[in-house]
Amino acid sequence: MKHPPRKKPPHKAQRPWPPWAYALVVAGLCFLVYLPSLHSGFVYDAEAQILTDNYIHDSSHLWEVLTLRVMSRDVLDFNRPIHLLSLMMDSLLWGKQPAGYHLTSNFLHALNAGMLCLLLLLLLTPRNVSAKVSSSAALASLLFAIHPVNVEAVAEVSYREDLLATGFLLVSLLATITFARHRDGKAVVWGGVVIGSILLACSSKETGAIGPILLGLVWLLFYRHQPWQRWALLVGSAVAVVAGFFLVRSIIAPQSSVIFTAPPLYLGGSFSQTLLIQPRIWAFLFLSIIWPTSLSADYVAQNVLWISLPAALIALSIFVVLQIWLAWKSRVAAFGMAIFWLGLAPVSNFVPLYRPLADRFLYLPMVGVALIVATVLLHLTTSSRWKIPSVTFVVLGLIVWSSLNIQRQMAFSSPLALWANTLDHSPFSHTAANNLGYAQLHAKAYESALVNFQKAWELTQGKKADAAAGAAIAYEQLGHPAQAEAALRQAIALDARYAQPEMLTQALIMPREFSDILAKIVARLPKNN
Repeated sequence: MKHPPRKKPPHKAQRPWPPWAYALVVAGLCFLVYLPSLHSGFVYDAEAQILTDNYIHDSSHLWEVLTLRVMSRDVLDFNRPIHLLSLMMDSLLWGKQPAGYHLTSNFLHALNAGMLCLLLLLLLTPRNVSAKVSSSAALASLLFAIHPVNVEAVAEVSYREDLLATGFLLVSLLATITFARHRDGKAVVWGGVVIGSILLACSSKETGAIGPILLGLVWLLFYRHQPWQRWALLVGSAVAVVAGFFLVRSIIAPQSSVIFTAPPLYLGGSFSQTLLIQPRIWAFLFLSIIWPTSLSADYVAQNVLWISLPAALIALSIFVVLQIWLAWKSRVAAFGMAIFWLGLAPVSNFVPLYRPLADRFLYLPMVGVALIVATVLLHLTTSSRWKIPSVTFVVLGLIVWSSLNIQRQMAFSSPLALWANTLDHSPFSHTAANNLGYAQLHAKAYESALVNFQKAWELTQGKKADAAAGAAIAYEQLGHPAQAEAALRQAIALDARYAQPEMLTQALIMPREFSDILAKIVARLPKNN
């Protein structure tokens, strides 16, 4: 008697990972890529803020920061209390040891990458996570995590404000999605988290002010079917909190400063000139995203103005048209486009900035880029023809960018490395030449320092008091007192503060060790100088 053939048990579908698991993997990989920076020192503004200035190291100032009274003090980053608070917490744990500060910045960046992955998963698949969506979200988040343009914000710990502001905005967006899914008392709680996160973002950096606009866009793009009244209350509350914070900040801001002695100026000297220059800066930033091989810690006109205005406008038109087309195809891409431009708006020189262009300005806009890339990848991976080529292309790109990322971390490993690299990429930067000279003073390479101080002097046509003072220190250490005195006289003629070197340390222009050397030279000068 024949028995009927046994039926094979149905293949059990593999259960997908939960969204938090993908986010954890992305965060972990991000942290691993940035491990080299744990061996780096303090560079650029971190030298002044952490090594020269003692404000964050005095625990008695903690209450000033917590109560926001610091916004009335003449302190570096007085208007970013949450940023100061994070540095003070590091100071309590690590003192002035750089590894701990880098550990915190690396952790914050990895956390942001993980939250971005989670946000993408929730926006692309509100209910169930599929393999295609998870791979697209993970790859796009890794793009944000390792892109070389983000190294400046992570590896230079005094630029942590960008990590904090972006992180709190991501928290507010995740909380907004949770708010949208509740109608009971939990919605009130999550609404409070949204408002609190936006306030913390504003207290970290001015870019946090875009938070209320992002809330309105979340409703408009993803939850327009819900009653508008509850969203109007949420957005209105966010607007009120943001407006209140910046109003208080403007009222209690210090009226004078020994650190910021002159206000920033418009590019080209006027707002109309700024409008002609800014498109070229945007075009340069787009190029930095696509081909990040010439990044610099100090960009000057020569880095940007090789791009003609017509070429910049054509590039902008193509870029914007492509974004609009993608936004028409996908709500997530539309949201990414909004984050990109809203993130760029506060740092686009329409209000004068001390530094018109920097890599860190792209940290928040790169979140928008990741959203756009994720939607493109998701579209391509749905086609059997493009799935393998697109994923292969992105993976190869991530490998190349990881290599460039590590090289960029090495550039930020020490002041000597940073300013030598900057001078290579921005040979007309007097800041790079001058700061390289001071780094060489620290290394006791006095002859080399004199060469770079002379370069800075020439680039500014004899208007760089700091370069003349640096030359004075180098000559003094080489045993040439007459030349040291002559150089210091030049510095004093340009900036009277150099006749009172202790003021230079108060203004965070130079550390105590150098101002003490200048004080010895000043003591030898005739009294009428």
